[in-house]
Amino acid sequence: MRLPEERPSTIREQEIETALVNLGYSAEDIQFRGDSRYLRIGYWKQLTPEAFAAIAKYITYTQCIEDDDCVDGYFYFLH
Repeated sequence: MRLPEERPSTIREQEIETALVNLGYSAEDIQFRGDSRYLRIGYWKQLTPEAFAAIAKYITYTQCIEDDDCVDGYFYFLH
């Protein structure tokens, strides 16, 4: 469950959320975080290629956090 401050706060973020929801993602799993806003899906899940293509114009770069104890984590920095 996302926190209120993780909901879309700009038109761009709302467009991202709408595109991802239309592709089957739950709005509660879509989180916009940080001062330099980035996108996180669920517990650091990787976007599907189709979802990434749908929002690629909003993404500056993708970061993967490698974790030996559990799955790798992905987040997406926004323009």
